[in-house]
Amino acid sequence: MTEKIYGNSFALQTFSSMFRSGRIPHSFLIYGEKGLGKKTLAKYLAMSLLCENRNDGTPCGECHSCRIAQKNVHPDIIFPEQSGKLNTYTVETCRHVCTDAFVVPNNSDIKIYIFADADNIQLPAQNALLKIIEEPPAHVRFIFTAKSKDAFLPTIISRVTSVGASACTEKECITALSEKNYSDTDIKNAVNSFGSNIGMCIEYMENPQLQSVSALTKRAVNSIINKDEYSLLTVFSDPEFKDRSITAEFLKMLDNAIRDCVAIRYNPNISCSSCCKPEVSVLSEKLSVKSAMKIHTYLDKAASEIRANVSSALVMSALCGEIIDS
Repeated sequence: MTEKIYGNSFALQTFSSMFRSGRIPHSFLIYGEKGLGKKTLAKYLAMSLLCENRNDGTPCGECHSCRIAQKNVHPDIIFPEQSGKLNTYTVETCRHVCTDAFVVPNNSDIKIYIFADADNIQLPAQNALLKIIEEPPAHVRFIFTAKSKDAFLPTIISRVTSVGASACTEKECITALSEKNYSDTDIKNAVNSFGSNIGMCIEYMENPQLQSVSALTKRAVNSIINKDEYSLLTVFSDPEFKDRSITAEFLKMLDNAIRDCVAIRYNPNISCSSCCKPEVSVLSEKLSVKSAMKIHTYLDKAASEIRANVSSALVMSALCGEIIDS
């Protein structure tokens, strides 16, 4: 049996329509927030393309191809290597793919390259792939996953079929987590933090560091709600921020909360990606769009300074004053 997919009805309908029509693109980009199941969709699509008994683009889950794909040992589903400080796809890796693409598949009529989490793919690497994506061998398919289409050059985007991942309902999320045998208490805490984002809920329950950063983000949002500079400074002075990776993750999560704050003003029912929807909902009533944009700018600058190895203590101290004055 194939892994059940919750939510993402638009993506699944899109795949099904392509298979029914017989017009299947050579290259796909599946994009959306972290935790929405992009890699699960990529694997599902790859299984559909290789399935020996597919029906309207749905993999049977029973044939030899499906069984070995589910075990992640299918020789014609290839995951190019990520490397370097940014854990990304280098020019060398992409050039190797371009050469390897002309080698015939092992078990199937086609072979599939899945570039998962391609958010940091280098521009020269994209240029190296451009020709093969534009005119691939008949037996090759490409699937990319990323948080946003903005990670790619317009010339790449124009040559791939982009499909957005979407969230499931909170009820579906709870069902999915229950099927993985998490406790009701853990599920409740995770859903309270990340709503219906199954992937982030799972990471929250399994990653103590994410739990810690989420708690700090909630405290920071509450401090901004109350315009309490001392409270915000206390958060920003937390010993956790001696770890630069934690500081970077916190800044990203706080920025997500500010972004969601603006989004909720225009659509209260929008699916949030931040870890504190109840707090963000309150903040959206108190923070103007102009102030939110200023805070986003400050957070972006702070994140850049952290990446440039500026002292975390200095960055966070300055950021506190900028946020309170915004």
